[in-house]
Amino acid sequence: MTKEKLGHVYVFNHTTFINKSLETRYGSTKDCRDIEKVFQELKFDVIIYNDLLYQEILDKLSNIAKMDYSNHDCLIIFVLTHGKKDKLFARDVDYYPDVYWTSFTERSGFMYKPKLIFIQGSRGDEADDSVQLRKTTETETIVPRTYSVPYVPDVLLMFSCYDVYFSWRSGVTGSAFVQCLCKEFESRAKNTDLLTLLTFVNRRLSMHFMRVPNQVVNVRQMATIVSTLNKVLYFRPIDK
Repeated sequence: MTKEKLGHVYVFNHTTFINKSLETRYGSTKDCRDIEKVFQELKFDVIIYNDLLYQEILDKLSNIAKMDYSNHDCLIIFVLTHGKKDKLFARDVDYYPDVYWTSFTERSGFMYKPKLIFIQGSRGDEADDSVQLRKTTETETIVPRTYSVPYVPDVLLMFSCYDVYFSWRSGVTGSAFVQCLCKEFESRAKNTDLLTLLTFVNRRLSMHFMRVPNQVVNVRQMATIVSTLNKVLYFRPIDK
């Protein structure tokens, strides 16, 4: 990356929901503060949207896709919310996550520039990102996905956990995934390519044990990556 401003970071943060069965996501404000601090230091402009309705998310993404990015090198999107199976939750309804990359068509100025999407949200059976254990068997039926993985070029999509599992979040210290990601970006983004950096994110995350009440074992969380990047991506040194 060589531009004076590397690009924009958009954070779609969800803390409260109309559906009262969805718990308030305490700790998400801490995640937002840390994302803002780390990426502003990396010469990104950080814009945070809080508790948007689904249609408002679509409107924002449509506007983002239409912007002039000739002077930007990269676009980053964070989605911090509850998740359930293949869906994420807006303030009002649930929806499929492909809206975050299908907005970038041939008409978008960012079609062939790197678009990094980080999703913090559980992918289990319940709409909750508290600590839970899930047992699997060889005969378990896997439900087919009802959305497409990115087919748009130069997209990197990172989920905070593996499919059908849960993400861990503390009401005080924030989510394990976002906190590990921020620490690795802060320490390695000056001299490490993106995929190597994200490997260290997973290593840090894998060493983060969660103690589950009334369980004899502790659990660990692993993030997953889907990438259509076709170049090695480096963030320039801050002081260059």
